[in-house]
Amino acid sequence: MPRLPRNARSAALFTLFASVSACRATSPSPATPTSAPSVAVAGTRPSTLSSCAIPVATGVSFDDTPAVEPLVSFDSAWTIIGRTHWDTTYNGVNWRGIRDELRPKAAAAQTTGEVRAILADMVGRLGQSHFSIIPRESADGVLSPADRRDQNGTVGLHVRFIDDQIVVFAVDSGGPAAQGGVGHGWLLESIGGCPLAPRLASIPRTQDSRRVSLSAFRYVTRALEGPVGDSVLLRFRDAANAAHDVTLVRTTAPGVMAKFGNLPALAASLDWERLERGGRTIGVIRFNIWMPVLAPLFDAAIDSLRESDAIVLDLRGNFGGVGGMSMGFAGHFLDSTYTIGTMHQRGMTTKFVANPRRTDTRSRRVTPYAGPLALVVDELSISTTEIFAEGLRAINRAQVFGVQSAGQALPSVPERLPNGDILYHAIADFTSPTGRQVEGDGVRPSVVTPLTRGALLAGQDPALDAAVAWAVRSSTLPRQ
Repeated sequence: MPRLPRNARSAALFTLFASVSACRATSPSPATPTSAPSVAVAGTRPSTLSSCAIPVATGVSFDDTPAVEPLVSFDSAWTIIGRTHWDTTYNGVNWRGIRDELRPKAAAAQTTGEVRAILADMVGRLGQSHFSIIPRESADGVLSPADRRDQNGTVGLHVRFIDDQIVVFAVDSGGPAAQGGVGHGWLLESIGGCPLAPRLASIPRTQDSRRVSLSAFRYVTRALEGPVGDSVLLRFRDAANAAHDVTLVRTTAPGVMAKFGNLPALAASLDWERLERGGRTIGVIRFNIWMPVLAPLFDAAIDSLRESDAIVLDLRGNFGGVGGMSMGFAGHFLDSTYTIGTMHQRGMTTKFVANPRRTDTRSRRVTPYAGPLALVVDELSISTTEIFAEGLRAINRAQVFGVQSAGQALPSVPERLPNGDILYHAIADFTSPTGRQVEGDGVRPSVVTPLTRGALLAGQDPALDAAVAWAVRSSTLPRQ
């Protein structure tokens, strides 16, 4: 069953947060067909479900503070996108017309929250991923004087949106959910006594199904998070449809807190294991984000698994990160130089060239891993993950399993606006080695293996099981 890890232009290769930080960012509304259909802002902002409200975020919010020179920040954001967007047609949007329409609203804005909503509306009109407004209190990690606790506590529970329901996908070993007896495949029905169904039903189904799944995942994940030490009451349904009311105490999120520039900090984690199947040893590596702090761990994992008959990289739920890392990681699996994709900015292109990694963590000469390589992706595999997976798939170095990835793969950068908030914006398009655009379509697995609740209840993981089975079969063949 699934296991998850314990959870400037020089920054142009950073391709994260259109989805990750939308948990903390002011983003386009759910009706807007972009990668960030969220209205989340830092601060305890309950989301009303009929007569019930789930607190979906914690921490300080400056939303209600008076707006300070809103036109300065509006003009700055509009100008930055105007000069950096790679497409001079702005994805078919009249960029100047949007300015003329929204600028008077910005001038009339009275609060910081109103300014943020207008800016989110503006970037949402582009209809592309990797555009959002991140509140400065979230980016800077501002804590309430009354509560200095870590606000990113976890219950050790990972979910997916399957057949319009929230299903337990994985449980952290030794975490609160595991200790509470929560099982794989259980349905999560309510949080804090508030049913999830009304909120999930409100997500527009006119969106791509992957966006619907992402919206549901993001909402529930935010609702599950909270201050370390706080408890939360969850109601589950098991395989027999029996209800289980479980109170879990949030603990510190596993992994290492990693921060890139002026973006919010996130917990980065990586683990690996060996599976013995059919007389073969299959190495499995999982990591949740592309952050530099994980690079030494990935190198160590490759060293540890170098003699394995095959390697599987489980990239499900990996929301992306530093795009340049895709080249370094790919070099572990290539014995010659390859281009794994191309970034297209206005007036220039940059090839993502992966060079063979010929030394190990102890500076000893090695040959890049040449055995069978399988990648597992899902609708929550985003951004840098897609760049990496599509690149290796396109050059026939890896077999991909799972379901179609998110299709959100635009290289992006964060820039601080005059009001202190962060404008996170894409500055380039990205194509695979075959010229295929990754934004929109994403990575299409060679072997489609959807996740089902029935499989999870039976202790199965269709995508990972298929990848491991292929790895076993392929490892009986001579290495190229």
